[in-house]
Amino acid sequence: MLVQFKKLHVLTEVWIEMVTRRRVKKNIKEDPLVTTAVEASLWAKEHFNQVIVGVVVLVVVIGVIVFTANSRQGAEARSSRQLANALAMYQSGDMEAARTSFEQIHQRFGGRDAAIAHFFAAESQLRQGSLDGAKGNYDAYLEVSSKYPLFRGSALIGKSLCFEAQEDYPAAAVAMVEALEELSEDDPRYLDASFDAGRFFAKAKQGDEAARYFARVVERGDGELKHRASVAMALLEQ
Repeated sequence: MLVQFKKLHVLTEVWIEMVTRRRVKKNIKEDPLVTTAVEASLWAKEHFNQVIVGVVVLVVVIGVIVFTANSRQGAEARSSRQLANALAMYQSGDMEAARTSFEQIHQRFGGRDAAIAHFFAAESQLRQGSLDGAKGNYDAYLEVSSKYPLFRGSALIGKSLCFEAQEDYPAAAVAMVEALEELSEDDPRYLDASFDAGRFFAKAKQGDEAARYFARVVERGDGELKHRASVAMALLEQ
């Protein structure tokens, strides 16, 4: 008897819901102003789980976007502050502290600040005499210098000077020539770099190449640098 009552109760609920739906649909037809709202309500009721899941997913996605944006802004702010502090140390002459800070920046962060940190870490190491470390940081900067080209010429000059200090004159000459390709002819470093290229080629026993770069300095330079280039060319001819 109880089972029959339960079945009847379920059937009654089903019937009531069917009648309710018919009434709602009839009211929708009679009152088009509420059609959209009511149909949406009915759809949401029938697809309750899908609606909830969709809302949850949307909330999660928005949360991730906001968190990522805030985290990125926070990281950029921290990176910029640390880079400014490291540059102040570098300018004050504290190369060890500056190098440590620059290396922390390129280890923790990415993008432009990390590229700049690689370059100045190399500059710090060059001044400390840590030549292999300097070349490594110059190379790390040069790998991304197409995106951040501001120090490309300077990095190649620095790398050339590392090779010179290690008495690898062929490599020093090649790096200096690459630096010249990055410098405009009105750059104040252009003639000095040309003279150094000639000097490195001369020490590498490549006289013709050395003469070519010395001749450039004699032709376009003046003062002491021009005089030194003239003397160097004369020595090549002996």
